[in-house]
Amino acid sequence: MRSRSSFVASVVLFLPVALFASVPCTLPSGIERLPNGNTLITESGSMSQPNARVIEVDSTGRLVWAYVRSDIQWAHTARRTADGNTLITATDSNRVLEVNARGDVVWEMRSGLDYPNEAYRLANGNTLITDRDHDRVIEVDSGRNVVWSYTNLSGPHNGNRIANGNTLVSNSDQNKVVEVDSAGTVVWQYGTGLSWPRCVQRLPNGRTLIASSSNNRVIEVDSAGTVVWSITSGVSMPYMATRLANGHTMISTGARVIEVDSAKSVVWQYPPAASAVVVETLWVTNPTSGCSLYVHIHRPASAGPENKVPAVVLIPKESYAGTVMDQNGLANQIASDGFAVLHFDAEGRGRSSGTEDYNGYVHQDGLQACALALAAKPYVDTENLGIYTRGYGNVMATGMLARHDSPHIKFLMDFEGPSDRYQVSTDSGGHVPVPVDSEAFWVEREAGRFVKSMHGAYLRLQTATDSSNRIPDNHHAIALVDSATSTEYGGSGVAAWTRVNDSVMNPENQTYTVSDPPLWIPEAEERHLICRELLYLHELADRDFTGVATNSSLIVHRPSFSVFPNPCRSSAVLHLTAGSLDHSTTLRVFDASGRLVLTQPVRTPSFNLPVSRLPAGVYILRLDSQTNVTTARIVVEH
Repeated sequence: MRSRSSFVASVVLFLPVALFASVPCTLPSGIERLPNGNTLITESGSMSQPNARVIEVDSTGRLVWAYVRSDIQWAHTARRTADGNTLITATDSNRVLEVNARGDVVWEMRSGLDYPNEAYRLANGNTLITDRDHDRVIEVDSGRNVVWSYTNLSGPHNGNRIANGNTLVSNSDQNKVVEVDSAGTVVWQYGTGLSWPRCVQRLPNGRTLIASSSNNRVIEVDSAGTVVWSITSGVSMPYMATRLANGHTMISTGARVIEVDSAKSVVWQYPPAASAVVVETLWVTNPTSGCSLYVHIHRPASAGPENKVPAVVLIPKESYAGTVMDQNGLANQIASDGFAVLHFDAEGRGRSSGTEDYNGYVHQDGLQACALALAAKPYVDTENLGIYTRGYGNVMATGMLARHDSPHIKFLMDFEGPSDRYQVSTDSGGHVPVPVDSEAFWVEREAGRFVKSMHGAYLRLQTATDSSNRIPDNHHAIALVDSATSTEYGGSGVAAWTRVNDSVMNPENQTYTVSDPPLWIPEAEERHLICRELLYLHELADRDFTGVATNSSLIVHRPSFSVFPNPCRSSAVLHLTAGSLDHSTTLRVFDASGRLVLTQPVRTPSFNLPVSRLPAGVYILRLDSQTNVTTARIVVEH
């Protein structure tokens, strides 16, 4: 580890303010409390503004898992299966899919459904599906054959199999809930005072819990139909209610999920409560210019000397002031997920004094002063200090890291920042009013040259379409990753670890070319960027990168397979190089939008690709084995 200087920033003002933790939450529908104490939430989205996702959060509201693929635009529920997979009703596409922890689809039903809104995996391995617009509940086997059904329904929701083998279902259009046996006989029903019930649960004590959406209440009734408990206050259009093992009731209502005790007091909620985040306002002096920089630090209210938290500096894109991180809620979102978050107005921007420096040495020195102010806070875990930058802000970050040894920065997460002057100069349509041939100016302001000296971890976030028309095919993303990656792996840098997007998409410490690029995040999934940001930040903060760069035994250098011919028409042959095949090797094929279209186990060194089944277009092949993830591009022509 390089030596660290003892420079301390000048802080002249401190002002704590309590703010609401603005974690994004679209309309939550499905909810499930998992055996590990976490909560699985389906954020349903809508047809007009597709933004459905499935998230898992812990007891503090921290995001620990998410399914954010663009193949789901509108969903209703998700259920965790006994083997750890997740069963999701993708209502928009009339299908039910099961995904593993990596997000790969391992089973799905794509035909015969119309507006499915609930699916449960039964103990016998079959799947119980509420098929709303077919007015039925069906049980299908693993081969998708219907082995049982009940059809005397109208607009049903939440069909579920109870302990006695009967099926309980909300018959929503008829404003009642019914219990039917295997022969389809109604053995119990309740409908008094219900209005569009969407969820029904049989409790261990024999009572029944019902979410009655349109009259905004959740009730518990006994077998005789007597209401023994109810809640209406603070409940708006409840979609689902479930009684937990601790006796509390969890409800998806409005734009939040709440857990209430028997006295109806809220004991937990997602998004977190209003007191979850505290904001401090600082003025930090830039030691180079003497100018005062306006700074906000957002932190969890629980953070302190006995509860140190990881910390991240947010740098906005282009010439934006840091206060945009207040306006768009990003700082609060990350802080409510367990980080101390600093954003600042760089010199000459927002409330800070001085003149615009376009991310040159003066801005880089100001950034260092602010990062040191953050590291000096008693609630900050200084071994887990990182930077997250967007767009042209990556120049300020990489320049600081190349020029200063302190504070110790563990990682840099970079969202679509440019590599050199050709993406930002006004000569090429950028916002910096300096010609590209002004060498003395640009020597201070190109991330491509700075990133080669960065010793920490470098994670690049990159969507499929580049922001620059001058350099096609994400060339500047590739240039930055290749520059940062250690020379041990064929790169030009000294970084302890590098990767593009997540490990499902791309391997670690990998270099690329324009003709053999990494997998990008599909543009359709950019609306879920906050989920990726939080998951990546937790990974970077939690991971120990010591010795990663020397552990080359886990990397099989590319290419580990080839495809011929390419482009291809009716057939192509995939051939694996020596040492690339093991018992777990699997080929996955993704289309240009990132959708998984084919999965095939690989058991022989050479085999024919079924390209005749694929529409014409560009595809990414991903070969997964125990020790390597390798990708290649193929063009299919018909």
